[in-house]
Amino acid sequence: MHYESYVTVESRVCHGVRFRVRRLSLARRMELVRFIRETGEKLAFHMAGDSVIDAACAAEIRARMDALYIRWGLEEISGITIDGEPTTLENLLERGPDSLAREIVETIKGELFLDEDERKN
Repeated sequence: MHYESYVTVESRVCHGVRFRVRRLSLARRMELVRFIRETGEKLAFHMAGDSVIDAACAAEIRARMDALYIRWGLEEISGITIDGEPTTLENLLERGPDSLAREIVETIKGELFLDEDERKN
């Protein structure tokens, strides 16, 4: 058996861009849970609120969680430069296309929540 600890994806939203994300393992699961536990608790608190401030706080926390997922799960990206520079985690998050960042987050989440049979297909 040969197992790849990552999956490479051709972007659907940015032609010519490829990115590689981590697959879940026991150690990676523990690491991710540690990263998102506190942030997720804050998100749940603000989502329960009815005020505009709660809604704004919840949106900010969701964006922070997306950045956490990208920092945790994105291993490599190619086929894109940002402002003439090679793409890094930081410039992707700060100045990269939002649609690409969202696609990467959804890919990472998809890897987290699929069972082994679904991942093989």
